[in-house]
Amino acid sequence: PELPCRLDQPPPREGHEPVVRARGPVVPPTNFQVIGLVSRAAYGRALEGCPVDSGTRVLLAPSESHPLNFMAEQAVLQALSRRGITALVRRTLIPDDSLASVGAAAGEPVLEYQLATARVTYLRLRGWLPGRVKVERQGLVEGALTLRDPGTSAILWTQNASYNLVDAFPRARLGLVEDARFTELKAPVPGRTVDKAIEPIAVVAVVAGLIALFFQNRP
Repeated sequence: PELPCRLDQPPPREGHEPVVRARGPVVPPTNFQVIGLVSRAAYGRALEGCPVDSGTRVLLAPSESHPLNFMAEQAVLQALSRRGITALVRRTLIPDDSLASVGAAAGEPVLEYQLATARVTYLRLRGWLPGRVKVERQGLVEGALTLRDPGTSAILWTQNASYNLVDAFPRARLGLVEDARFTELKAPVPGRTVDKAIEPIAVVAVVAGLIALFFQNRP
């Protein structure tokens, strides 16, 4: 599986622009923005090997239903545009028995996209100082692209599309990164066990004890 890429390390062919106020801290990207960025990276990379020449037109359609299909569609359209490929867009599934009637008339290959997974996961909490605790976040997209002949339904080419990014944002800004409209892009925030909470206190106590012992034993 592909290792996660951090947002402070730009993904291939695409940077990450933070939103910054004239005065004040950086505003973290929302979960929606993170998944959009990951989608563009995933489908853009997947299309690099697609055997369709510039100037060709394809029929773009989903192969499965998903609440966030529109994000995958937009990512594929942007990648096609960069390659000089035009597209007719269909937003409903194409049954196998009607594939010929949909695409054969124009003789255009059918490019189907699948969005299997699009989710945000909060991995862990980072830091201990009040007001400085951050939530480590992972945005993940997994899917596939399939190019089919409209006349025979034969698969001409297929490629997996997957990518993920990891970043961190202040825990106090959790309400800003989540959107109530997209339950798929919300996740429970991890907590800390009692042992983990006591550990930094114990370390501080041990260090303080060693310092006190050092000065006590000085002549």
